[in-house]
Amino acid sequence: MNKIKAMLISIAMITISVNSGFCASLDSLIHKSELNKTSTIAVSVKDAKSGRVVYQYNQNKLMNPASVLKIFTMNSAYVQLGNDFAYETAVYADKNNNLYLKLSADPSLTTGTLCALLKNVKDNYKKPVKDIVIDPTVIDNKQWGIGWMWDDDTNKLLPKYSPFSVNENKIDITIEPAKNGRMPQIRNNSPYHMMLVNKITNGNTDNLIYERMPWNSGDMTFISGNIKGIVKTQLPVDSPERHFVNILEKSLSRSGIKYTGSIKIAAVPSGVNKIAHISSQPLDILIGETLKNSNNFYSEMIFKTAAANYTKSQGTTEDAVEMLNKHFSDVKSSDKVIIVDGCGISRNDLLTADWATAALNKIYKQKDSENFINLMAKPVEGTLSDRLLNISLKVRAKTGTASGISSIAGYIDTKSKKKYSFAIFIQNHNMPAVEVKRFEDSLINEIYKM
Repeated sequence: MNKIKAMLISIAMITISVNSGFCASLDSLIHKSELNKTSTIAVSVKDAKSGRVVYQYNQNKLMNPASVLKIFTMNSAYVQLGNDFAYETAVYADKNNNLYLKLSADPSLTTGTLCALLKNVKDNYKKPVKDIVIDPTVIDNKQWGIGWMWDDDTNKLLPKYSPFSVNENKIDITIEPAKNGRMPQIRNNSPYHMMLVNKITNGNTDNLIYERMPWNSGDMTFISGNIKGIVKTQLPVDSPERHFVNILEKSLSRSGIKYTGSIKIAAVPSGVNKIAHISSQPLDILIGETLKNSNNFYSEMIFKTAAANYTKSQGTTEDAVEMLNKHFSDVKSSDKVIIVDGCGISRNDLLTADWATAALNKIYKQKDSENFINLMAKPVEGTLSDRLLNISLKVRAKTGTASGISSIAGYIDTKSKKKYSFAIFIQNHNMPAVEVKRFEDSLINEIYKM
């Protein structure tokens, strides 16, 4: 018995010694980094199964997580809605021949799927149509997050979110250089009219700037800078409701549906008959798109949808945050986190690395957790497509990037066959993002060796 006890103590001492060596390596990487001189770095690594702390540095400092937050908002939505949940956009008819389009806040709704729905209406409903009535009551119509930057209003990665949503609330535009003494041309390829102010000149590079000036004229988008060749890009719309109605009008015409009344906004009344519907892909596919490619629009729409399911009423971000807080209420951490949106772009969002790894460990212990974890990107996918390729089968993670902010969190299968959760938050840096990501990767590779 004494021999066995001595052997176990010996093994424990060797393990502590090995872990101490790796902790020293991580300490060395951080302390030698230029980032550590002027920025804040926070790191937490824990055993995903036991919760044992493996390594921590500034783990209790509140930091902006950027898009790493999507892991936690999407997990709370995934658990609330179920992985096989699908959005249903439906059309109903009343006895007065009015058609009601019940919106579902489906982030993946496109002109194509809307036309397919309306074709089904055309095939199934043979009566003359009076009014087309849109019901947007599934979620509220707050279109911009608390703490979001006003000058992100033209960022195609941050379109306004709304129950009136189609084509991710973005339009396609084509910009061509000037020819034969004419000005460069901007072509709007959507039925949605947006006032585009052309201040572009020909140049040796494509360097275009997109701006809105809400204090002056919020419905104008100014495009300036230089253009060399043809540029195809997207712009978020300034009015999701008007955009949706424009797309609907065109789709009704393409589908051959004629109506004698007008397009109105109202809730679907009782006593109507469903005549057609169309469903989205299952939730796990949509959340996979959200996590792998860091889709801000999808995350906000899904988060509010989960809130509607949670409260059995109109979905709001505030109710979604309440749902998330309840979901993670048993996470043991010394600090209270602050969450105000679904995608993490708000500067008001604050997490600690310690809370993040504790929440990751909770996710790991959920039933069928592997299904959710596999929705996160592995190297070669999405935002990890060109990172950590040497350990591509060992990592599932979510990245985050904003001005002066970089983060990454997830799970890693180490060389010693252990499963660790990790979170790395870096804030207030002024270095190129690629260099900061390279530093993060060096830490993760060191964690892999543990």
